Amino acid sequence: MAERFFSVDQLAGKFNEEALLAADICKRILDSGFEEYAYATLDAYFISDQQEKVKKLGALFTQFYQAKVVAVAEKENYWELTVEFPPFPLNEDHLLCWAIDLLLKGYEHDCKLEGYGTYAGTGNYEFPDEDGSRLPWYFDEALKAYHNRNFSAAIIYFTSAIRIFPENPNAWYSRAIARDAVFLHAKALEDFNKAIELAPSFTEAYINRGVNRDLSGEYAAALEDFGKAVALDGNNATAYLNIGNTHLHMGNLAGACAAWEKARELGAEYAAEQLALHCK
Repeated sequence: MAERFFSVDQLAGKFNEEALLAADICKRILDSGFEEYAYATLDAYFISDQQEKVKKLGALFTQFYQAKVVAVAEKENYWELTVEFPPFPLNEDHLLCWAIDLLLKGYEHDCKLEGYGTYAGTGNYEFPDEDGSRLPWYFDEALKAYHNRNFSAAIIYFTSAIRIFPENPNAWYSRAIARDAVFLHAKALEDFNKAIELAPSFTEAYINRGVNRDLSGEYAAALEDFGKAVALDGNNATAYLNIGNTHLHMGNLAGACAAWEKARELGAEYAAEQLALHCK
């Protein structure tokens, strides 16, 4: 396998760096007089070792992010891509989700997010139209963005849906799913908690909160959530499948195999693969 320009170890370090940088950049923009939640247009810069890599990344952003490729330029030791993204309402959370999403998309194409910036001035007072009649539109746009793997846009649209109608558990649940997709697990957990608070019988929310907790190494809490899902729906194959996965992570192979067997009986095809792989 060819050596990567942007390695997984570099990605891990850059992830933490971007999380801190987004907060600092947002603070500086707001301190300059820009009003929070006003629309801001940002440029982002990526580098890689091959022209083809940055061109493919630019094509992805053009197709699925409605972005504009400003330049593809050859430098001394690398190729640089400059992309202008559509405006979005600026706050710290949105900037973080946007930056992390771009970082991950860059990694998928072996391109490193090198930086970003905005020409936002203090006179920008254009805000999202969050009239109640717009709620279905925001939800539809969020789902379309998520389908296109434009996770940051999905998060931003779901946020507007929440601001319009915060009592809707589906909006909190859906934003949690999108936040998990960009590995912002702690923020996703907050949303799962809110969805369950609003809808205590929300089976899928318990399952996905359990997956979130499993990914964070909170195995006992994950099993508790999967157990609640089973209590609500005793024939939920996905719950049993995940019970098996968490038992495996805990080193309890017998418990894992028993749960996967139940999931297979209930129709979970992936459970058969786990049984064949681990329970011979």
